Amino acid sequence: MWKSGLCSLFLLLLTLPVVADNSIQIDGAYVREPIPGRYMSAAFLTIHNRGEQLRTLVSARADWAGLIEIHTHTHDQGVMRMRQLMELEIPAAGHVALEPGGLHLMLFKLKLPLAKTLPLDLCFSDGECVQTSAELKSIK
Repeated sequence: MWKSGLCSLFLLLLTLPVVADNSIQIDGAYVREPIPGRYMSAAFLTIHNRGEQLRTLVSARADWAGLIEIHTHTHDQGVMRMRQLMELEIPAAGHVALEPGGLHLMLFKLKLPLAKTLPLDLCFSDGECVQTSAELKSIK
């Protein structure tokens, strides 16, 4: 009897949704309005890791963008170049700022016109995706 009860409990636990630990918080998210005639732009934000474990950002997605890549700027012999990163580590009890001239999310194949508030999902190596909203800001 107790074996069947234990099996039932185990099966019940398998069907429960995984609850995120809420260690990731996003602040100040915004998207730079694209240059007229262009279908690309960039997003900036700060990712706070309130947890005790390193977290690794591996992707971002949004219905209004066909492709989003994590990028950084590098200086190579006086020339600034953008480079795609396959992941971005967010240290335990720390934060990483994505800002103009540095780390950012590169947005491609934008579905114009963009709304003033843009939903955005940031996905981590543990499978958790955190939803946030970014404000559309004028380039002027």
